[in-house]
Amino acid sequence: MRILPQFLRRLPYVFYAVAAVLFVWELANQWFGLSLTYQYADFSGDAMSSLSKSIALKAAFADAVYMVANGAFLHVAIAIYDKVKGE
Repeated sequence: MRILPQFLRRLPYVFYAVAAVLFVWELANQWFGLSLTYQYADFSGDAMSSLSKSIALKAAFADAVYMVANGAFLHVAIAIYDKVKGE
């Protein structure tokens, strides 16, 4: 079996960093879109505003969890590879 390249061993950490950036970016984009939608009215206590914020939080969380799961899968795959190889 061949030795894994160093960048492949570091790839799970890239997925974790991308997950954090993606969470913040997705949430900021959704919040910005909501602020543009409600910029001419005060809907701070409105149920629709709360629902939209909840949907934005759920979408950002789901994307981040997906990226973390990909990183965790790579960690497991690399550990299995090392175990089979005997390192």
